Amino acid sequence: MTFYARKGDADKSPIFWKRKDFPDVVYRTDEAKLRAIIEEILHFYLVGRPQLVGTTSVEHSERLSDRLKAEPIRRLLQVILVRRAWMEKNQQELIEQRIKELEFLNKPLDDLNPGELRQAGKPLGLSSINPEDPANLDILLRALDVTQNEKERLIKSIQGGVPHQVLNARKHDEESQIIARAGSFGMVTIATNMAGRGVDIKLGGELPEDVLAGVIRVLSRSEKDPYDMSNEQRRQALQAMPREDYGIYEESVNAFLEYMDNMERVRALGGLHVIGSERHEARRIDNQLRGRAARQGDPGSSRFYLSLEDELMRLFGGQQVDNLIQRLNIDDNYPIEHNLLGRLVEQAQERVEGSNFDVRKHLLEYDDVLNTQRQRIYSQRDLVFTKPDLTDDVLEMLETDLNLRVPEALKDKEEGPWRLLAFMDEVQPTFDYEGVLYPTLTLRLLIDDLNQRLEKTPGTVYDMREACLETAARAQQAENEHILKSARKLLENMSEALERQRDERFEVLDNYLESLKDKEEEEPAVQRRPQEIADELGLLLHTPLRLTPDQVRQLSDGSEPVKDAIREQIETNLLNIAIARSTGVLERRVENFGFKSGQLQNLSWQEISESMLQSAESGLSAQAERLVGENGQIAHDLEPWVEKLKDVPIVERNLAAMLSLMAQGTRVAFDKRTHRQATMRYVRLNYVYLAARQLEDRPAGEVTRLVLDHVRGALDALRRIWGINEWKRLNQNQITLNQLEPRQQEYLAEQIGAEKFSEIAAQPLAEMAPEDRDQMMSVFGKRMLNESHRELLLSVISQAWVEYLTKIEALRVSIGLEAYAQRDPLVQYKGKASELFQELLKEIRSGVVNRMFTFRPSRAASINVEHEHAEAPAEAEAVEESVPVEAGPVEQTSAARKKRRRH
Repeated sequence: MTFYARKGDADKSPIFWKRKDFPDVVYRTDEAKLRAIIEEILHFYLVGRPQLVGTTSVEHSERLSDRLKAEPIRRLLQVILVRRAWMEKNQQELIEQRIKELEFLNKPLDDLNPGELRQAGKPLGLSSINPEDPANLDILLRALDVTQNEKERLIKSIQGGVPHQVLNARKHDEESQIIARAGSFGMVTIATNMAGRGVDIKLGGELPEDVLAGVIRVLSRSEKDPYDMSNEQRRQALQAMPREDYGIYEESVNAFLEYMDNMERVRALGGLHVIGSERHEARRIDNQLRGRAARQGDPGSSRFYLSLEDELMRLFGGQQVDNLIQRLNIDDNYPIEHNLLGRLVEQAQERVEGSNFDVRKHLLEYDDVLNTQRQRIYSQRDLVFTKPDLTDDVLEMLETDLNLRVPEALKDKEEGPWRLLAFMDEVQPTFDYEGVLYPTLTLRLLIDDLNQRLEKTPGTVYDMREACLETAARAQQAENEHILKSARKLLENMSEALERQRDERFEVLDNYLESLKDKEEEEPAVQRRPQEIADELGLLLHTPLRLTPDQVRQLSDGSEPVKDAIREQIETNLLNIAIARSTGVLERRVENFGFKSGQLQNLSWQEISESMLQSAESGLSAQAERLVGENGQIAHDLEPWVEKLKDVPIVERNLAAMLSLMAQGTRVAFDKRTHRQATMRYVRLNYVYLAARQLEDRPAGEVTRLVLDHVRGALDALRRIWGINEWKRLNQNQITLNQLEPRQQEYLAEQIGAEKFSEIAAQPLAEMAPEDRDQMMSVFGKRMLNESHRELLLSVISQAWVEYLTKIEALRVSIGLEAYAQRDPLVQYKGKASELFQELLKEIRSGVVNRMFTFRPSRAASINVEHEHAEAPAEAEAVEESVPVEAGPVEQTSAARKKRRRH
């Protein structure tokens, strides 16, 4: 073994050792490999050299552990004894070629019969195959290459097996104790390749801390500091001291000296020996196992044992070598050491490593797709955090979404316009707060229409009443026409579905009866009960059949009268289902539908449809008369407003109030929660169908510009509302501008100018000039709206990204199925991931647009104040929660206002 000594040392005393890596030993069978490993373990155990046996799995470590027990060791020594006796009789050092009379020894140890061993040993001069016989012990000592000094240890091994420790995942809690003893004299440790890494195996074992502490206390009486001494120097100092100076620490000193003696013995034997029971598919793991020996300059060695039945050898060329060995008639127990096999193993490991690298690289390409998308999303989130003004970004998202949505909606000439208006009304409700009124797009179209008609007549309240009643009548008429049109389409679709389902079930009936005849012809001895046939047929037809006993008996014969009776029941059942579904839909759309399904006996679906349409028209006419007739509810509700607004100029606010009043009605109902009678609001007029008629004939570009101008105005109105609300909050708390946070003061000074800010900073808000107040409200509103948009963007992006990660993980799990369709999963994954990401961006944009006019920050985005009363009082909080609100001309109770705020 190679070692390093100091240049000036004449004795060449070793200081550092180099690990001795023996060449790999290859056997043909796994059984021969196991025997060679156990034989080497036994050899080094007898001489006392510590060993670490590495395995690739927990199962292999336990298999080796079983081989080191007494009975397998005894059986292996009997085999060695017979082979050695044959070799001495025939004067051979090695058995290279197969020996016919010894071939039975190559069977697994558990399958060997002791009787066969005795019969084989008698011609060889073995009177007994007992390994403990003195004559046999001498043969075994020569076979194991040990001296007579190890005879006692060999006898103990025969009687009790080889003492050892097994370290694997099942004994993780004992790992530190096993590793601490792994370098002791004669210790055998079996461990998986991954177990015990990161801890040095010290030759001689681990020195207990209490023993070292006792030694240091003894040496502390000497002149030299024991903490600056090495263990060898401590040993020499202790040996030079009289034993009576050890005192109460004599036991610790003896243990320390014994430890040092064992370390010297182990070092003299060559240090730790590492045995690899199998090559790992990665060379890195094998090198890590080898590296457990010869740590920190200690001596050590390693050797790997392989067989052609190992997984790595079997997959990469082991069969060719096995065929060559069999043709050369080489004995199974003959070790093969050849550079060809070494290169074969290395090439196999390189192939596996290359394959694993390709797999990891392929997986990395999957990760790169998501990583690119992640970087883009996170960059947008970072921009939301850091960008001072997000107005342009939000406005760009709003315009992009509406530029795509409006033309797409208008492609449907019939349903598109009113659906677009319904969407806009849901996105942007009416704002009415502290003199700032901004209606929905539907109300804006109706108000503009009213203004155009009122300009042609004198501007009096009575003219406004007539115009509003006319608008209500037109709105009711437009809604009724839409409902009737939808009802006709519903009944037409129901008629087509009724005919299709009837034909499908008639076909099922004919096919089933024909199959009954075929079965009777094929198996005439098998008779089925008629009722069983009827029940089965009812399940297939999804129709409860009502047949008489005679009809049930005639069913298997395919009687035409029975088939006609079943067809009639099918038609009746389908007709009843269609009537129930249609009436259920129309009753929800038409008040007082008044349709009696019991009066439809013996009528066709065409006649039933006409009857339903007549009932719907009657109900809608009655509803229109009740609401917008000469003495209807709406005219009655307008009278108090007409009297109240008498001699008042017609303004937009009054028109909006009148339209809102007509759209909402009240009714007396029973409150299930409080069990009391209560007045409830409900929507009695829907303006979207009337307003949609103003968009029907307009080009898509013109409608898009109209919608964009409206939402820009809504953003401006919302900014003014937030500014007024923040001004009121600060004014109610009697806060001046110089009491705000320094960061907020810098923002205000930047917006209005440093000179102007210093002029009004200490002035109470209530005493500011009107122009200064308007300017500050504008600044407050801009910041409040900007912070609201910031929180909205973060909320929408985070929520959409989490949902996207769930979708992309599901895609990654299922994308492997694309290979069955002869498509590259990676290419398909990239394409579908790109589509999902585009949908994600669209969802983020839509989520912002849908909530930007109604979003309330989870925490008020008000300007922070450096004041002992920084929190707003209850009145200010109530004002803040009311921004924005919908316009409503009718006085509401506090409970109603709270309900609207919750909504």
